[in-house]
Amino acid sequence: MHKALAGLLLTALLVPAPGLAWAQPAPSQRSDFWSLKVGAPVAEQPADFQEFACGTDGGPPSTPLKGFKDFATCPADASGLHEVQFRYDDEVEYWALAMQVAPVAERYAGTSIGEFPVIISALFDDGGVLRGVRAVSDDRTSLRNRRSAYTLAIYLKGKFGTGRWTCEELPATDGQTPVGNRFVKQDCTARSEDGLALSVKARLLHRRGQTAIDPHTNQVRKGGQYESTARFEMFDPSITVVENAQD
Repeated sequence: MHKALAGLLLTALLVPAPGLAWAQPAPSQRSDFWSLKVGAPVAEQPADFQEFACGTDGGPPSTPLKGFKDFATCPADASGLHEVQFRYDDEVEYWALAMQVAPVAERYAGTSIGEFPVIISALFDDGGVLRGVRAVSDDRTSLRNRRSAYTLAIYLKGKFGTGRWTCEELPATDGQTPVGNRFVKQDCTARSEDGLALSVKARLLHRRGQTAIDPHTNQVRKGGQYESTARFEMFDPSITVVENAQD
């Protein structure tokens, strides 16, 4: 926790506001995923994020970085872009937890989009211009949130307008099967009002070998074995995006 925040917490705890048992949290202008400016250079991007690292296409963080300015440390991907992963500033969340203001703590908990936990990254070209952003559902969460992760795609499509999207329902391949009675394998594309190329992918399925029942014990697996994911990307239309092979 930052020293300034620690001092603020101590002051708030020891010297409550007149007539109140706890000081009330001030409104926050914390930056989030939508604060990033595609088409703008590093210097114009928000500076209040934290835990910067080279990204791995929605996977765990790689080489730690001090900020977006270190983007060139990260290897270029197949599209020629440098992926920088990061998280939201957590000062407001800790402040609210200390003040026991549950609604504020919940609102600012973790790194999320529409209350869905996500792994987010910014993709810069060699000149340091932000050319794209990516958000992938984070499965390091509760079983309930993990199961519903694919519905983040619904939220994102609604954010830009459901009538804007062209979607394709893909067939099951290579042993893929439904989770219960539901199978979701949908890819959607669109253009934003300012011309950015949008992509949303949703998956809810068992892959080959994944089952809800352990074949050795005939017991239901805790948490099950399945994929429930959503993936969102927004790119400068001048960039030719080379995607990793995914089914």
